[in-house]
Parts: sequence; C-alpha cells; structure tokens
Amino acid sequence: MTDSRFALLADSIAAVGQLNFYACLAEYLRSLLGFANLIVIAFRGESRPSVLFCTAYGQDVFRLLETQYLPAAYLLDPVYQCHLNGFGCGIYSLLEMAPDQFRRSRYFKWYYGRIGILDEMTVFLPLDTDTTLTVSMGTDDSGPATFSAKEKDAIRSHMPVILALLTANWQARARPAAEQEATRSLQDLLTYSMKTKHGIRLSARQSEVALLVLQGHSTPSIGQRLGLSPETIKVFRRQLFAKCNISSQAELFTMMLPLLEGMQK
Repeated sequence: MTDSRFALLADSIAAVGQLNFYACLAEYLRSLLGFANLIVIAFRGESRPSVLFCTAYGQDVFRLLETQYLPAAYLLDPVYQCHLNGFGCGIYSLLEMAPDQFRRSRYFKWYYGRIGILDEMTVFLPLDTDTTLTVSMGTDDSGPATFSAKEKDAIRSHMPVILALLTANWQARARPAAEQEATRSLQDLLTYSMKTKHGIRLSARQSEVALLVLQGHSTPSIGQRLGLSPETIKVFRRQLFAKCNISSQAELFTMMLPLLEGMQK
C-alpha cells in the first residue's frame, strides 16, 4: 500500500465516531477505486432507507435523491433488493447485484439513465437481522464507464479493513438503549403537550427534531444521530417551524420551554 493510502487510512481510523468519518472514508476508498460518486445508505427492513452521506466528484448524480429515489424508486433498486435478500458481507459489482436484464429495464433507463450512473460497486455490511449498511460507489461519463478488474481486485483486497472501519463507526455512533428510551418518553410527552396546549399535532419525527434542535445540535449532527441526510432534516425542520408558525430556534425555545418545565412537575 502506498504512503498516501496509509495516510488516508489513518485519517479514516482517526475519524471513527466523528461527523467527518464518511468523508474521510470516501477519500480512502477513492485511492483504491476510481469512482465519481459515493453514497452511504442504511436499510432497515422494508422501511424507507436512510441516507447517511453522499458525495459526487463528477456530475450531480444525487439531484433526484430526495424527490425520486427515497420516496419510491429505491423499491426497484438492486441494492435494496439485495438487502431484502440477505446479501452477506462483501463488495459486489452491479452485475452481481442486478438481474441479468437490468441494464435493459425501464427502471435503469428511467432512473440510472437520468442521473448518469453507469457502473457501481457496493459494500454490504449486515448489522443485524434487519439492518444493512451499504456504501455504493459509481462511475459517470466524466471518466471510464466501468471499473477495471485491477480496481475491483484492489478494493476487495481491503475488504476486511473497510468492514472493520464501518462497524467501528456504527458502534461508536450508536446511542445506549437507556438514552434512546428516555428520549422517546420525552418526545411522547412533548407531542402530547403541544397538542393539548397549542392544538399543534407534531409527528414523532418532528418532535424528535425539535428536541435535538433545542439541545443545540446542528443539522448535520441531527442527521448523524437519526441516520438521515441533512437535506431530510432540513425538510423536517421547515415542517416543524411551519406548524408552530415560527421562524427561528429562539422562538422554538420560547414556545417549548414552558412545556418542558411543566413535564417536570
């Protein structure tokens, strides 16, 4: 391994549990595989997936992520289907994940064709019986259309290291069960109080975002804690502020402080 790869690997190790982990990991992986874009997704059962990180070095292949992929297109995506089918730990090519006629399918032309991804390699890491963490790396027309056999061999030779990094970061970012339960109870009380005191019905996710905003978490920090993309958090935050007819964190604090104080009585 070259000195630069050692340095990038060291950066990834140092970033485990930190907000910049996936950005550091992307640079390390790119020293092994010449991809033009990367996306990290957590799949949980049949629920809508959570985007943890994405970056594009070429064209903006993620421009339809929030409007097309996450609402419904993921249901037809090979990566999601492999998650449902229980693919084991490994690094798989698009041909290994997709049906034999995938490139001729209407979905491939409708979604992949529009966003510009030409080829893909995906890291699969099952975390439990219901959850799979995936890191997908793609090509676009800014470079070679497909990955070379040499590149595939290079990244697969590093698979134990990559899986260990992903596992360590996931465990470092996980909250203790007791903290999750306490947060859930507080969310339920806040949701109930907002409805009875102000006539405002907050969804569970909106009340969760409200509490994290009040605690001082930034949008990226909230996204990391909830396993959602910053763009999705911004949507929930806008919805929350609109429902409460406010426009700032200060107004949110003023509105909810009496409710939080009342919960302690």
